Amino acid sequence: MALWLAHVGIRVPNLQDSIAFHTSVLGLTLLRQEEHSAYFSCGYDHAFDLSVAPGGTGLDHVAFAVSDARELDTLASQLLVRGAELAPDPAPEPGVTQATRLRLPSGHHLELVVLEQHTEQAFSYPHPALPPTQLDSVSLLLDLDHVTLRHTDVSSLAAFLRDSLGFHIPDARLLPNGQWRAAWLHVTSQHHDLAIIRGDEGETLDHVAFRVSGIETMKLLCDRLASYRIPVEVGPGRHSIGGNLFTYFWTPDGNRYELSAEMALVPNTTSPTRFWGDDPGLFSPWGIRPPESFRKGS
Repeated sequence: MALWLAHVGIRVPNLQDSIAFHTSVLGLTLLRQEEHSAYFSCGYDHAFDLSVAPGGTGLDHVAFAVSDARELDTLASQLLVRGAELAPDPAPEPGVTQATRLRLPSGHHLELVVLEQHTEQAFSYPHPALPPTQLDSVSLLLDLDHVTLRHTDVSSLAAFLRDSLGFHIPDARLLPNGQWRAAWLHVTSQHHDLAIIRGDEGETLDHVAFRVSGIETMKLLCDRLASYRIPVEVGPGRHSIGGNLFTYFWTPDGNRYELSAEMALVPNTTSPTRFWGDDPGLFSPWGIRPPESFRKGS
């Protein structure tokens, strides 16, 4: 059964300020703006990658796409049987033909979507060597890469996603008391499509990650952020777990974003979870350590 990350919706304090940041600074395309929401695309395919809605900070919802309505109904039923609850139907979203939104036992909202088919699109995935589909200029962000949630009980949320949607958990980190500090999960071949980090009550989001072509692009984007007086939180660097290049920064909206490239592929979805200790050296083999600000999410 096919399943892949489609888009992420986040909460922001001010919709107009957020639109200005995402278009002017990050170069995303504003596909559609409504009274209480805005939808953005990186521009390399017909799907939208990010939506924002006013109302604080943190996660509004995370959406995974399925192949057709039958798969959507099957997966929604599996979620409901295991304790999820139906949430109010989402408003019509660009490029989405069918959607079901559910509230997970963790409180996070997860959406299952069927996307419009575009037969004129040469490839079914973002391709930087093709003309952009909806842009006059091309963003340096190629696509949505992954999302990392925050929750007080990492192991329960990871197990729920594994048992209800078939996520594989290649790696997890443990606190000294044996509780899970973090977990990395995937339903595609990349190391993680979704991760979970232990957070405080009320925190829902650690970061949204966008894919870039490599470290040279990260350098260009870091310079661009600096020109707008937006500091880099940490990076560029390379993670130990997952192997991807990273750069993190906080948006003016109050949410953390990551630039990601070169993530490891994990085609074996039957391997047991590898458990790691809580050594800060696991953050990066380059010797980079997580900053104090990494203790908080949104």
